[in-house]
Formats: sequence, structure tokens, C-alpha cells
Amino acid sequence: MSEKEQEMTSKKLGLHVGDSFQDTREIREVLDKSIFREEQPSHHSQVEALEEPYTNEASDAVVEVEDTLVSDPELLAEPKEEPEQPLSRANRRSRKGKVEAGTAEAPIVEEKAEELEEDVAVEPVRSQAKRPVPLALPFVLSLLISLLHVGVPFLTRFATNQQSQDLYAGWAMTKGQVPFGDFYGTNGLLYYAINWLGSLAGGHWILMLLQAIALFFAGTYLYRVVRLLVADKGTAKNIQLLFYFLVLGLGFGGVYVTFFSLPILFASMNFILAYLIGDRKDEGFIFYGAIAAVAFLIDPMTSALFYLLAFLGLTGFNIKEKRWARGFYQMLAALLGFSLVFYPIGYVTVWNQTFGYAINQVTYVFNALNFTNGQTFSNAIYYGLLALAFGLVSAFLMSFTKQDSSARRIFRFMGWVGSLVVLLVSIGLPEQGAYQLLPMLPFVLPLFALWFSRDEETDEGLERRGRKKKNKKVWAAYFTSQAFLPVIALIYLVASPVVQDQVLQPGQSSERSEIASYIQKHSKSKETIYAWDTRATLYQESDRLAASALLTPTSYLGIYENRTNVTQQIDRSEAKYIVVNNQVELTSNMKKLLKENYRLVEKKYRHFKLYQRS
Repeated sequence: MSEKEQEMTSKKLGLHVGDSFQDTREIREVLDKSIFREEQPSHHSQVEALEEPYTNEASDAVVEVEDTLVSDPELLAEPKEEPEQPLSRANRRSRKGKVEAGTAEAPIVEEKAEELEEDVAVEPVRSQAKRPVPLALPFVLSLLISLLHVGVPFLTRFATNQQSQDLYAGWAMTKGQVPFGDFYGTNGLLYYAINWLGSLAGGHWILMLLQAIALFFAGTYLYRVVRLLVADKGTAKNIQLLFYFLVLGLGFGGVYVTFFSLPILFASMNFILAYLIGDRKDEGFIFYGAIAAVAFLIDPMTSALFYLLAFLGLTGFNIKEKRWARGFYQMLAALLGFSLVFYPIGYVTVWNQTFGYAINQVTYVFNALNFTNGQTFSNAIYYGLLALAFGLVSAFLMSFTKQDSSARRIFRFMGWVGSLVVLLVSIGLPEQGAYQLLPMLPFVLPLFALWFSRDEETDEGLERRGRKKKNKKVWAAYFTSQAFLPVIALIYLVASPVVQDQVLQPGQSSERSEIASYIQKHSKSKETIYAWDTRATLYQESDRLAASALLTPTSYLGIYENRTNVTQQIDRSEAKYIVVNNQVELTSNMKKLLKENYRLVEKKYRHFKLYQRS
């Protein structure tokens, strides 16, 4: 070979070696980066998976180049350093392909990272339901409130008309009577079963314990709901305390049907929130429908309103998220769960032949609504003042703020509509009492949570002293914004039955007990009586059943059918004694019945007249 040919060959070999070393440097840089990423701990597994093709290609190329260099010793022995040459067409094409692939996969990596960030953001919200719930406070408050109610026999004398009728229901069932047939009942079948169970051992101590259990679970589930709704521990505690405060005020005396339905309603709220954050599957709606049936069989009207509004809220959410099929499947699952519980238990009314009576009586609320009678105005003033005093109106108004989550918007919608419906129904019913506002609690308490959360600090690093200061600030805002009316309203509602019994009508309870003792001595156990009175305590005190399904002439007379039935049932049952309260006006039919079939007992009483069948 000539010198020129050798020179040309060396130049070609130099160019080849330069290109090979340049490619090798690029490949080793890729390898170094990939190895460095593997050594660093990272939660983005998707990024590593996307970079694997580069690692495999690079390693194969390095092995190929190294084999070439080893097989050609002349290339390794070349001492000359050639200037860096421009990339060959093949190398430029290879680098261009890698760059394009990297730019194409960059959006995918960013999307995967965003999804991981969203999962990390949702995870703390899901963990709220798994955090421990304080049990000491709801346990103590539930027990104390139940002790202050008519579960204690001594306090039964202060029971309202509604409470006395509910207590009679459980006692009468122990005597063999059935609800809806032997006595008028607007509550659910399971509620009367609870009353029956609470009256089995005599007295009302078991019923008091059952109420304490119901209030305990209601408070704990409410705590969970608020933690999921506003994600703040301080607000959850404050709402829990407010719940027991409102229960003591609006429901003083206890045994109201709403107390026993609240745990289930709050549990349903907890399920809805868990579903909205993706912590419940669609199959869980079978359980949701089952507990809805239990709530309906305890408190039909409140439960029907609650689950109707919940259905509308969830439907709106599914439409917004374009989950038409899932929403329909959830509805079918809920109906299945409802049917599995409702039909077996509801069949009891068919077996007792009281199914028609049950339908007619539990819908009494709709049939008795009347906004044209003279009592509507006084009801509007009474309930309006209570709503203002306890801050229900303030919670309604303070919730008119922009909410950044679907859960808050759904529960705000339920709170607005539910509170207004309960208030309007209470105004339209003839029976007046603070307990009529108890069904408002599951609707208005989320509004209070939205209100209180505005003044709470959510920083987990706050010191205990700072948290206590914030809690005091919230309660100060609640009481001062209402001009301390909540305290005044609570004192009024607690003291009212005591003042009524001891001051305004002194001696009426003792006189009623005296008449009950007289009836028990001068009548047989199977004979019936009737109390034309403002409460139904006379029946249990005398150990005699009522002659009419309508236990008193002042309740459930909002429809004409009941006003005519009460006198007919008394006459048909041939009541042995009729006790007439002097402050309760007699109807013309009742006056006629007393004149024709009864005589006045000569024994003189101040507050009552006692009639015996002649």
C-alpha cells in the first residue's frame, strides 16, 4: 500500500473512531442519568417505566461499540485526537428520534405526576374517617341529658302531651295493644317497638338507657360528618357540643322520635360524604338503602324528607360528573336494600290488620296542614323566635358563601330546603311545641359547620392555647351574635313545664294522681277510661287503658275525621270513667254523651270533673 493510501485509510479510521467516541459519550451520559434516577427514591413509578426503553437501547449500543473496539486493535492503538466532526446523517436521525420521543412522552409524564398529586391530596380527606373519635364527651352528655328527661319517674309529671302519649304507647303494647289500631300513632313501627322494649321492666329506666345510646351514636357520627365536611377537628367538637345543647333545649323531656332516628340519619350523611370523596363503592348503596328503611320505620316524615333531598343532591352530582349509568345503578341498589328491610318489618302491620290505619296516621302531617286557622300566626311567632334565639336563622344566612367542594354544596342545599320545609310544616300544624323543630337538626347542623369553620384555624401546628382561644372565639360569636338569646331560650324551655305545673296550675298533678287512685280502686282491670285532658298520664297512673285511639282531645284533631271519631269511639267502648279537665273545652257531641250516659261523681275536685257511666 502506498503512503497516500495509508494516509487516506488512517483519516477514515480517525473519523470512524471520532464518531464512535462521540456516540459512546452520549450513551454513557444517558446511562449515568438513568442510574442516578434509579438510585434516588421516587414515588413516580410511571416516570421510571417510561425511561426503561432508553436504558435498554443505550446498554445494547454500548455493548456493540465495545465489541467493535476490542475486535479492532488498530482503533484502540490510534494515538491521534481528531477534531470533533459534525454528526453523521444516521446519528443526527437517531438523536432527532430520541428528542422527539422525549418531547412526546413529557406530557404523559406530567399527566401521571398530576394524577399522583391529586391522589396525595385526596388521601388526607379519606383518612379523616379513620381518625379516632372522642367518646368521653358524647357519653357523658348523652347520659346526663337522658337523666334530665322523663326517663326518671319523678320527672314524668312534667311531660308534655306528646311525651305522655309516646310513653303510653310503650306501656299499652305491654298490655297487648298494637299501634295504629288500638292507639293513634304518627311515628314508625320500630319506634313503638323501642318504646315497648323500654317499658317491659316497669318504669322508664330502660327507655332512658336506649335514648342515651341513641344520643351517643348520634354525637359520634355527627363528629365524623363534620370532620369530613370541613376537615377541622375544632369545628367538629364545637358542632358536637352545639348538638347536645340544642337537644337539651328543643327536646327537653326526651323520648321524642327524632332522637332515635338521628344516629341513622347522621350515619347516612357520613356514607354520602365518603362516596363523594371516592371512599365507597356503588355496591355500598345496598347498605345505604337498608339503613334508610330503618330510619323510615322509626321516623317516617323526617326520613322521607332527608332521603328525598339526598337523592336530589346525589343525582345532581352524578349528572355533573356524567355518571348517568352509575347513578341509575346506585338507585337500584338503594331500592334493593330498602326493600330487604322494609317489607319484612312492614308486614307486621298487614298481619295485625292495621296497614291501612298506619298509612293514614303516618301521613297525618300532610292531612293536618292548615295555614288559614287562627293558630297559624301564633305558631309563626313562636317558632320564629325559637329559630332566631338558637341561631338557626343565622346559620342559614351565614351559609350564603361560595363553597369549593361538591360535598359542601350538596349539604348546603339539603340544609336550606330541609330547614325551610320543617319550619313551614311546624307553623301549619295545630300542635305547638319546641319539639316540632327537632327534625330540623340533621339539616341545620351542616350549616352551622360551614359557619363555624370560617372562624376556625385549620393549621395542625397551632398550640393548644391557640386552639382554646379559637374555640372561645367561636362560642362567643355564637352567643353574642344572638344577643345571648340561646341561653335565655334554654332556660325558658327547661323551666316552662316546671313553672306550669308548680306555679300556674298548682296542685293539678297531685289531683290527677288522686283521681287515678280512685279509678283504680273502683273499676276493673279490663274496663276502659278516657282523659279529656291536656296529657295522657292518667292512664298509666290508674293502670287503665284508653277508650279511644285518640288519647287526648287536644292532639291529632287537625283533620275532621278525628274530631268526629273521638266521641264515637268513647261511646262505643263504654268507658267506665271520663275525667274532664276544666280548662279543656267540651264539644257539643261530648256534652250530649255525658248528659245521656254519665253522671257526675259527687267527690269534688278543683281542676277536674269525674264522670261515671250510669
